Amino acid sequence: MMKKETVLSLAALLVCTACGRNFLDIKPDVRLTVPNTVQDYDALLNHIRMNTAASVELGIIGSDEYYIPDGTLTTLSGADERNAYIWATEIFEGDESADWNRAYERILYANMALEVEKITPADKEIALWKNVKGSALFFRALNYYQLAQLFCQIYDAATAASVPGIPLRLEYDVTQRVGRGTLAQTYRRILDDATAAVELLPEMAVDKKRPNKAAGHALLSRIYLQMADYGLAEKHASLSLQLQDDLIDLNTLDPTLNYPFPEDVNQNIEVLFDNGGGAATIVGLARFNADTTLLALYSDRDLRRDVYYFAHTNGATIFGGGYVRSTRTWIGLATDEMWITRAECRARLGDVQGALEDLNHLLRYRFRDGMFDPIKESNAEEVLRIVLQERRKELVMRGTRWEDLRRLSNDPRFAGTLVRMIDGQRYELPAGDPRWVWPIPDNEVELNKLEQNIR
Repeated sequence: MMKKETVLSLAALLVCTACGRNFLDIKPDVRLTVPNTVQDYDALLNHIRMNTAASVELGIIGSDEYYIPDGTLTTLSGADERNAYIWATEIFEGDESADWNRAYERILYANMALEVEKITPADKEIALWKNVKGSALFFRALNYYQLAQLFCQIYDAATAASVPGIPLRLEYDVTQRVGRGTLAQTYRRILDDATAAVELLPEMAVDKKRPNKAAGHALLSRIYLQMADYGLAEKHASLSLQLQDDLIDLNTLDPTLNYPFPEDVNQNIEVLFDNGGGAATIVGLARFNADTTLLALYSDRDLRRDVYYFAHTNGATIFGGGYVRSTRTWIGLATDEMWITRAECRARLGDVQGALEDLNHLLRYRFRDGMFDPIKESNAEEVLRIVLQERRKELVMRGTRWEDLRRLSNDPRFAGTLVRMIDGQRYELPAGDPRWVWPIPDNEVELNKLEQNIR
């Protein structure tokens, strides 16, 4: 059996050629050191879990959940963070994109792990073989999905076949040039991978950095929600909740702590899949201020205000409600998202009673004991508005707000203009603006002859 270290060394060598300016310069002979057991391929996927920064940073930076004080924008060392905060036309200024590189690194590992299909497992290895293949498909789907939310247009079934997607690398041969294809092809690949993954994944995962069936259905629900297919989004949210529907009663947490959630994410009953935390320095302790409009949405009876945020000595209101026990954002899939997603889908499909049942069930775990009055409303559009507001309050700093803003910008009822005021200057990002799609990194456009996004 090949040692784990050898497998990971090979993966690291391939990653060095996967992204950036050395993409075509190094062509390793992978035949010399390819994995050859199910355990070897499993080790590759365990290495993925070492990468703690998901590819959602540009979305976090560009969303409306926080602001930074005057005089701090120019102190950021990264051009991408400075420019993304004000939705500038030019973002990277010749630098590479961490979001792009990290996603394709994970996709590279996933493609390599999918070579496990060449192995006929022994009876005692069948469960592990299925887990490896299912996990690899899940990781590939998740990372293509995250890339699509940053670098592709908002999904519209009427135009998806005629607008650019992202390069779909399905092999670990990094020397192959792959074009962007169409958005329809991108989403078809994402759905195919995620659907196949659910059939193979176990019902329980030893570590929440590896997916299980509930996480697979949750990913499918998120994808279909972005595609505005509310029937299938509701179906997969339900299937996920059938497998795991637990919610934390926030009354059991100590809101006086800066980080009230369990230290070990594996002990968090809401977490379905842990995709790590964000890494953008702009939302770090020294600069972050919670959006005042968002804070005003929480009532005094709502424990989320006390559990998700804390006051800092610099007078700022800091986010501390992530599942990583730090000011870093937590990125992953959780049961609360499934409850609020199903409520939205049911409201959109006209099932007002079902939507309110889901919403009120979630909120009972979020309000102070004995102080929650169930929401009663008969108008479907008003219920939808309430659900969307609660979604914003519930999933704060999860990396999903940018996705929600994008899809809602297609709906005149909820579309709006994002506004930043910093150092006396006003910046705007109106609905329909091409800057809702981030540019492809210049080095990728040059090396792989990719079509650049219009800005």
